[in-house]
Amino acid sequence: MIFPCAYLGPISYYSALLQAERVEIEGWESFPKRTYRNRCQIAGVNGVQMLTIPVGKCDSKQWTKDVKITYQLPWQQQHWMALKSAYEHTPYYIYYEDYLRSFYEKKWDFLIDYDMELQQTVLELMQVDCPARKGGAIITKEWQGCRLEDYWKEPDENNRKRYYQIFADKCGFQENLSIIDLLFNMGPESQQILSIL
Repeated sequence: MIFPCAYLGPISYYSALLQAERVEIEGWESFPKRTYRNRCQIAGVNGVQMLTIPVGKCDSKQWTKDVKITYQLPWQQQHWMALKSAYEHTPYYIYYEDYLRSFYEKKWDFLIDYDMELQQTVLELMQVDCPARKGGAIITKEWQGCRLEDYWKEPDENNRKRYYQIFADKCGFQENLSIIDLLFNMGPESQQILSIL
């Protein structure tokens, strides 16, 4: 299957990754702005919070594989502090923080490389046995026509699966957040939850 790259993609994206027999990441699309390619949603104490990786100037002909991350603002520090604030009291934060902190200290040139390495790490932490983890995902060699909506389908009203979320008692259960929400809240059970979505 052809997937778009995603910054700590939503749970439905990772559920689709588990079901794919082969995974390629679309690098030759014209980079669409305001998407999960450089954004993720986490659950904070006041509700859903959007984290956005700033990217260099992109025009309508910029391939996703060529999009560069900018570091003019201290976004890495801001994202790590937001993740820590949201999840440091979850059951599994302490087990995963050291594996993820380096993604907020080291600098990457290209967004697609950052997204793919982070995706690989998340899959390893969840101990997921899928093609995206075993052989790693590869970038397409030409445009394959990947459509974002193929991977971010909202669950059917009668088929919603819930899991423990630390702020659910205050903000209610938040649907289809970043995979990091599932990982920090459910740890090793994340894989089982993804398989039933």
